[in-house]
Amino acid sequence: MIKPKIPAIGDEWTFSNLIWGMRAGRGQIMEQHSPIDRSLIQAVSLLDDHELDLLLLPKPALVLDHDELWRFTSRFHKSLKSLAEPLLEAMLWETAFTRGDCEEVLQGSFDYVHDFRHSLRSIRRPLVAPIKYQIPGQERQIRLVSAPWGTVAAILPQSAFVITAVTCLLNALAAGNRVILRAPIQGARSAALLALAVEIARPPHDTISIVQVRSREFVTALNRSTLPSLIHYMGSSRYASQIHSDAFQHGNGVIIDGEGNTWVWVGEDADLDTAAEYLTMGAVRYNGQTCTSVNGAMLHPAIYSDLKEKLVQRWCDLKAGNPATEDVQVGPLLDDMQGEWCERRIKESGGKILCGGMREGNLLHPTLVEQPGVESSLVSDGLFGCAMWIMSGDQDDFVSLWPRNRFPLCGGVISPAADPAWWLVRLPNLARFTVNSDPSVEHIFEPWGGYPESGVNPVGTWREKYQRIVSIDEPLPHHAT
Repeated sequence: MIKPKIPAIGDEWTFSNLIWGMRAGRGQIMEQHSPIDRSLIQAVSLLDDHELDLLLLPKPALVLDHDELWRFTSRFHKSLKSLAEPLLEAMLWETAFTRGDCEEVLQGSFDYVHDFRHSLRSIRRPLVAPIKYQIPGQERQIRLVSAPWGTVAAILPQSAFVITAVTCLLNALAAGNRVILRAPIQGARSAALLALAVEIARPPHDTISIVQVRSREFVTALNRSTLPSLIHYMGSSRYASQIHSDAFQHGNGVIIDGEGNTWVWVGEDADLDTAAEYLTMGAVRYNGQTCTSVNGAMLHPAIYSDLKEKLVQRWCDLKAGNPATEDVQVGPLLDDMQGEWCERRIKESGGKILCGGMREGNLLHPTLVEQPGVESSLVSDGLFGCAMWIMSGDQDDFVSLWPRNRFPLCGGVISPAADPAWWLVRLPNLARFTVNSDPSVEHIFEPWGGYPESGVNPVGTWREKYQRIVSIDEPLPHHAT
């Protein structure tokens, strides 16, 4: 495979967008800066109005041969791996995650593409059996059939761009859709590299677009177009309700994957060293910036003092700084505004700071907070940064507090005697439940979804999300006329 010429970090990457196989990018030039030191990563051009119109022109129904899809998937795996070094470098500068975290995400992306075909075959489930009935002179049936939406338009997050991009891309195609990946500006270099990998892999004609355009402009144009589509939004929950409402007003399908506020309960039978490891790593992995990062933990009163001591020791030993430095476990947040927001939320919680609490620009030192107010935003909404609260309480106290969780995507229990059935009937709106593990660790093929705000997003496989279920009422075949 011939290695393409890739613009250096700090240079302008012209025409980095991909619209149905054509290079694009004649709009406003945007600069992407690193959260590590504010240095220039890339200058890129957004789509202009004409290019956005071209992107959203209606197209004929997609007929995609599965063998063609599998051949593309194989080529895509090779082209992605050929760009491993620049992808890793881009991820380091864009996210400020540690090298270990970046390597984990990137390897997970490679593994996802490599194993996608096998995984898809293993998760197929038959729909419900047809309902058969009679009317005078005729036998009929009602059966459920899956059908594509047309185009999946995914608005992707900056903290997990590559892995979510390949997941959306392959599942949209496998479900019979075209796919538009709207990349965040903070992921501009990774998006350009992904577009290059797709181009090298020679995708099926007119099936994939990877673009950089302002999110609001993209959604507005999409809703006003006649392109049959499903919008899949991944990002801050503060924008989710408006996106959901606008899509409804324009008759578009929409999936919302917003924020998570993960709480964990630790039972009196838990191994303290193991619990301290799970909680600490669950809170600091990816600088605390995933929807399954641990934001808070309730510790059984019988072990509270001892486990608190172990947590304080671990958290005070954490080193924050430039993630390129070998012994640094926590890097900076995306910008100063996020750092200020995290610092303010911690201070307003009314809790006692046991470790950290300091901020230098966008670098929030790992912060452990004891007994914040149960009505504080730190408890109810969580934090997108490296901080965790702890308080004392038994399992009934945890259940009583749970309804205050505004984003109850994920919860966990660390207790050898944990009974998931007991918890699931007592934790409303919970979508994901981990038992005796670190909640921030996710399998690449893990079922996903379940945000209460979404409405059409139950927990399920990605391919299922990207298909409509249609009810067909028809004569039985041998009675058809």
